[in-house]
Amino acid sequence: MKYADLHPNIRIRIITDFFTDLTQKSIIPFMAIYLSIQIGAGLAGLLLTVNIVASMIVGLWAGYWSDRIGRKKLMVIAQTLQVVALFCLAIANSPWMDSIIVTCLMFLLSSLSSGITVPIANAMIVDVSSEHERHYVYGLQYWTTNVAITFGALMGGLFFESFRFLLFSLVCLESLATLFILIFMIRETMDKRALDCGEAPIQKNILKTYGAVFQDKRFMIFFTATVLAVSLEFQLDKYIAVRLKNEFTAQLFGSDISGLHMFSLIMVINTVMVALVAIPFTRWIGRFQSRSIMTVGMLLYTAGFTVLAFSNWAWLLISSAILLTIGELMYAPVRQVMLAGMIPDSDRAAYMAADGLSYNAAALLGSLGLTIGAFLPSYAMAGLYILMGLGALVFFRMLLRKAEDQNQHLPCADAS
Repeated sequence: MKYADLHPNIRIRIITDFFTDLTQKSIIPFMAIYLSIQIGAGLAGLLLTVNIVASMIVGLWAGYWSDRIGRKKLMVIAQTLQVVALFCLAIANSPWMDSIIVTCLMFLLSSLSSGITVPIANAMIVDVSSEHERHYVYGLQYWTTNVAITFGALMGGLFFESFRFLLFSLVCLESLATLFILIFMIRETMDKRALDCGEAPIQKNILKTYGAVFQDKRFMIFFTATVLAVSLEFQLDKYIAVRLKNEFTAQLFGSDISGLHMFSLIMVINTVMVALVAIPFTRWIGRFQSRSIMTVGMLLYTAGFTVLAFSNWAWLLISSAILLTIGELMYAPVRQVMLAGMIPDSDRAAYMAADGLSYNAAALLGSLGLTIGAFLPSYAMAGLYILMGLGALVFFRMLLRKAEDQNQHLPCADAS
């Protein structure tokens, strides 16, 4: 499988998604600090919560309507809103104007735009990819996302505090270029014949649509497994970071390192490994069965986080960071392929939007882990991580086994 062999829409989306992620990660992590200084931590936290909830709601709305009127139209609308939001953010933080009210409103508009785009873009990839392509596509997408996060954080760190006008102007130009690409190069991927023949469930309202999604037992097993798995990742910058700050001190290469230094080193190891080996590694593991990849990946991923929960030995922490990164590189693309294979054609974007809620639930569990960790010893938190990781693995394997059994009973099943 090569990049040039992919559908043109996928090739374009991977590039535009990289720049979209770059835009978001150069703004969002630093906006919390900026708003805390400008309007106070309490009000800033409330505003960020409103942004997250509003993004979730509009994502569900976009998923519903994308399955009824098509992908491209809503993506163009969302990208237009993004351009407007970033343009106004630049003006509101320019030498001619400094408005915290406009900044807050346009930050909300930017979040709404992202909430619309994500489920539709994910559904578009499923529309035009075959099952044997998806391991490669999702591995490549995972790599570009992590690289974008790295460069976005670097851009935000360099420009956000002192050069916000320049930063917002640059990302506005990038978003404008993305808008023109969407208008003139992206093609509609949803089967219009289904709409013309009345096969799409237009008469089903949004509540009935998502009611059916959350009554889908296979999807809910997948949803639960995702929450358990991803919540471990959200522990890294919460409980694990705080524990290392409070408990860890060591020497490495003759120099004293603090818990914050070790946490930064773990993040660097994760980022560099993903950037260097994600694509060739994904190609290599693609030759193995999905159930085997998921099993080994989740075991490594769980073991890595378990050690980070209690160990204060520097080299063991470094080894664990490597293990969990390898595990994540193995299980994450398989998870995406599983999702693409289980959702019905008529409600693809709705299912993608519902899947996005699993990340919000995982983020809540990540925050809850910090609270629980204040009362439990580190070895108890490690035990909790083991239960979460093994629980996710059991659910994922259950679904993979059912999928394999179904394929074996289909006489013309595609073995690729």
